[in-house]
Amino acid sequence: MTLPGPERSELRWKQRFDNLQRAHRRLLWALDMLQQDPESELIRMAVIKAYEFTFELSWKTLKDFLAYNGIDAKLPREVIKQSFATGLISDGQLWIDMLEERNLMAHTYDDARAKAAVHLIQERYLVGLEQLHGLLSSKLEPAP
Repeated sequence: MTLPGPERSELRWKQRFDNLQRAHRRLLWALDMLQQDPESELIRMAVIKAYEFTFELSWKTLKDFLAYNGIDAKLPREVIKQSFATGLISDGQLWIDMLEERNLMAHTYDDARAKAAVHLIQERYLVGLEQLHGLLSSKLEPAP
């Protein structure tokens, strides 16, 4: 049996958010491991990859949530702009920076660049991901 449009969209964003929650936990775990061993190149690589997964699932979850709310946006930059316009994210420029950094991270081959990327994840990007996680978590809870 196929669910009608609104129910299918609701199910889709909730399923995607479930995957996002797992990726978010892995990112937090990798960052915690980095605190324990800050010189580990392997852990830095894990943080970068966990960030890439988390960011990718974040914008796709936003896309699905927007669709559930009747807003059609397909590309990451478009999704970020719509999410900012509708108040789902509070700092649109941060998310654009996160998108650009994610694209650069795919081509991070030297240790200095990896360290800089991890620093940005820890100091700037985690805040945006945490805000989104909190907002979407609140959307799962039934209204009182």
